[in-house]
Amino acid sequence: MNDLLHLLFSHPEPDHYIGSLVADFVKGPLSPQLPYPPGVLAGMRRHRRVDSLAENHPLFRHSCQQLDARYGRYRGILVDLFYDHIAAHHWPALHPQPLDQFATTINRLLQQPRPLPPAFAAQLPRRLAANWLLAYREPVGIQRALQAIARRARQPNPLADGFDQLHRHHSALEHDCLAFIPQMQTLLAQTPD
Repeated sequence: MNDLLHLLFSHPEPDHYIGSLVADFVKGPLSPQLPYPPGVLAGMRRHRRVDSLAENHPLFRHSCQQLDARYGRYRGILVDLFYDHIAAHHWPALHPQPLDQFATTINRLLQQPRPLPPAFAAQLPRRLAANWLLAYREPVGIQRALQAIARRARQPNPLADGFDQLHRHHSALEHDCLAFIPQMQTLLAQTPD
């Protein structure tokens, strides 16, 4: 999952939100010795759990299979971003707070003094300036996110060219995503973190 769905699947607590956003920037075991509050660590653990559940979920896999084979292992990254785009468009049905207000809440949390992984902290000013959570609503926001991820990757990849897949497979992706979200919420509720 990408940022917006990780926030949707997070416990609605400030530290959990932060942990859900920074988890990809923390490698290795999530031990109490890390310089993060317990709630942030809990958010990171939930993020990793969501990623694991999503990776093996039939609807997520189906979405990946819809995309052109030339994207190979990068199809999961494309689906992550496309699901965020779809969730942003359906946000009123998914969350009680309007997306613009929710994004403002998260942006304010991220501006409070707290320890953040250095790589995330380095990206944060650009994310905030772009109002990245709201940007997921717009196709150009998804395109920019794909280009940014492609640039940061260690190896050459086709992600920057993946935007056309959203338009070509939008109906199937939307169907899968809107069925996937409540199923994931049920899975997360059935087993404790």
